[in-house]
Amino acid sequence: MYQPALHKNRYGVPILYKTDMDIIAENYLQDFNPDILKNPMETDIDAFAEFYLGLQPDYQFLSHNGVYLGMMVFNDTAKIPVYVPQTNRAEYISAKARTVIIDKRLLEEEQSTRYRFTMGHECCHDILHSGYYAFDPNQLSFFATEPMIQCRRMRLNSKERPLQKWSNAQWMEWQANYMSSSLLMPKSMVYKLAGQTPVTSRLFRTATLVHETSKIFHVSHQAALYRLQGLGVVGTQNISIDIFATDPV
Repeated sequence: MYQPALHKNRYGVPILYKTDMDIIAENYLQDFNPDILKNPMETDIDAFAEFYLGLQPDYQFLSHNGVYLGMMVFNDTAKIPVYVPQTNRAEYISAKARTVIIDKRLLEEEQSTRYRFTMGHECCHDILHSGYYAFDPNQLSFFATEPMIQCRRMRLNSKERPLQKWSNAQWMEWQANYMSSSLLMPKSMVYKLAGQTPVTSRLFRTATLVHETSKIFHVSHQAALYRLQGLGVVGTQNISIDIFATDPV
């Protein structure tokens, strides 16, 4: 199984550029299923999580209002907070290390693209951030104070504060977001798809590429647009997502 060598800061957070994460993602995909990097296609993110990475999937209501989409459990714990609709109360459940928990709301058919992005996001936490949450029961020492990371609903390109003031948690969320896009929409395959798209007017070509990227890779129109802009395939001018569709990130 492929495992990247990660250069980390003194807290255990990887120091990564976007190009690094694109390379790491494609190395994982090459090892998981080389066909994914031959022609643009959908990544089976569930199989990647469960059968390649060896994660244990679970599905719970992570909040009463859907603010949390997913959670990666790094250490055995009996303190996973979940919401129980039947009692309208929060309760604790147990989970083993390397359990990935997805909010049950994402199992609805219209949430399939958000589900896929969230699963990819949690896979990337496992790949990149297990060291930050490393726990040695013999020495009773660990970097983080929590056995899991809860991932909130947020925009893909969200920048809440200047980069110089980002916390370790914000860097890890940004890394998991970016690399999830890399797993679902591999850089080389996005370029290949773009090369197969006829050159027409800028707006029409952008709309065509967003639609095709969304359909072929099974991601939302918004995620497709942000990925295409990030890779320089289409311009970064403000484009209303309403011209494509209104769908979850």
